Amino acid sequence: MRYKFYFLILLFSLTTTYSFAKPMCKILYDRIYEEADFYDVSIPTYENKKSIGIRLEKVWNKEKIYETRDGEKKENMKSPGYELAKNTDGYYKVGKITDPLLHKTSADYVKTKSFFEFIEDKYYKPDSFKSPEKIEVGDVILSINDIDLRSITDYERKKKLLNNVSDLFETNELIKFELLKKYKNKFKKVIVDRTGTSKTPNIRNTLKDFDAPLIDFFVKSITIDEKKGTFTATIEKNHLAKIDKRHGLTKIIHEELIKKKEYKEGNLTNFRWYQCPYPEQEWEDLDSISLTYGMKFDKLISQDNSLKKSFYNIRPNWEYDFDNWKKFINSANAKNFEMPYLLEGAEVAYNSTGVYTFQSDFNLKTFPFDKQTIKIFLYNEKYDIDNLRALFSSFSLNEANKFAETNTIPGWNIDNVDLNYKIFEKINTDNFSGFSGDSGLHDGILYEVEISRKSGYYIFKIILPILLILMICWSAVWIDPKEIESRLTITIVCLLSLIAYNFVIDSDLPKLEYLTIMDYIILISYIYAAIPNFLSIYSFQLLKKNKALTKKYEFYEKKYGLPSYILIIFLIVIINASSAPDHTNSMFTWASMR
Repeated sequence: MRYKFYFLILLFSLTTTYSFAKPMCKILYDRIYEEADFYDVSIPTYENKKSIGIRLEKVWNKEKIYETRDGEKKENMKSPGYELAKNTDGYYKVGKITDPLLHKTSADYVKTKSFFEFIEDKYYKPDSFKSPEKIEVGDVILSINDIDLRSITDYERKKKLLNNVSDLFETNELIKFELLKKYKNKFKKVIVDRTGTSKTPNIRNTLKDFDAPLIDFFVKSITIDEKKGTFTATIEKNHLAKIDKRHGLTKIIHEELIKKKEYKEGNLTNFRWYQCPYPEQEWEDLDSISLTYGMKFDKLISQDNSLKKSFYNIRPNWEYDFDNWKKFINSANAKNFEMPYLLEGAEVAYNSTGVYTFQSDFNLKTFPFDKQTIKIFLYNEKYDIDNLRALFSSFSLNEANKFAETNTIPGWNIDNVDLNYKIFEKINTDNFSGFSGDSGLHDGILYEVEISRKSGYYIFKIILPILLILMICWSAVWIDPKEIESRLTITIVCLLSLIAYNFVIDSDLPKLEYLTIMDYIILISYIYAAIPNFLSIYSFQLLKKNKALTKKYEFYEKKYGLPSYILIIFLIVIINASSAPDHTNSMFTWASMR
């Protein structure tokens, strides 16, 4: 009995000790709450990064051809990767604006007297300024400082071109752009050159500090509701920020999430690392790093919070110590030397999945042969592009391609999915003068889905039956004019059938201030269903007075009745397709007169 008593005491003490042991992530959380200083440095700051005010547009190529450092292309070696977007002539395009002065003309800044006072000495005199061309995403770059970027062939400079075109130029070098800009479907060559006078802001390759978080968002599904003018999308968002050694969190994360370090000759060669997930609200309660601060969806109506799932994930970051590796690789101990590591900062990642409802301006003039563009625009309304310039990764482009290839939107075909950077122009009513440091231009990511309606349902279940009803209706003109009861019965029944079809179509569409192709078809069908009714009455009355003239009218009715109906429908399609060519699907793009 005594041994059992001692055994129970020992077991109780062990379980008690275990029960009071804090989990690793709980220890990390408590230390951050108690010790971390968050005022010392912002997150994550890129220091002294060159910027001429733009980045080139990049696309993701699943079959990119591998290129070696000596410039050789291995045709049989294909690896997914980024490459620069080009037009048909091989010129590169503007993919992102990073300087507010390039996106606005001088006239755009003429807002208040206080702004003139702010910029008078820094940029130009208010009484003598020009209104230079602004640069926009999608502009074609013919040259920068008279350099045709297509002529760059060596590996190192091509790598700079892909990563950051600003690295091709010297710090503080004056920059001149020669661009092709699109104006009403026509391209115009323009020079954006502010180096010729000190009265306008000079474009220089400057060194700047700014935050550049990685922001990805993937659309999982979309449902369209044209009647309400909305669409609902299931979206997954991933935000990633890397913090360096200056940040108060870094030391704590390294101490708590890196264990069992092994050193050789003073170099860290092995270790185990861990990561800690936290619910969104729990992490936000720390008032530390919020990756969602200022992030906002444009034209968002509502979010279903009951379906939202979100969390933060914290982990240490490291990289290879190449300097030490080069030092020891040729030493006597090279055989036993292991690649050393440097513990460099940490990563804070945010992930959320939710269901969002957006407002959308559908153009239904060519319904049911319409094409629409669904736009999801995510931007930061708190920080302007001088302070925050988000980037998206290859995962976003990959997921966009997958959505176009594998997903379906009920009733629609997915023609194309595009992902681009876009500037959000915020009207600062409080102080546009510039004293707040807000340029009014905010960085954003635009997700566009081009969709075209599956018209087969409307063709086979509505338009063809309407045509059949009209054929039956006009078959009444082949009945002897004396049988007016039979004629009127047929025409009236056909008219009532068309009214029933109109109710079916109205249930799918909102109350529009304009007529769609289907509306025109229905209205013309009403008229052509009523015409045989009036013709029958007229022929019946005319038959009593002039049989010869009655036969003549009957001949024209039979010959031109239905063909004139089909011709009018054809003209309606052409006119509507021409008035809204960007909203007409491929089935009727031929009808556009543009």
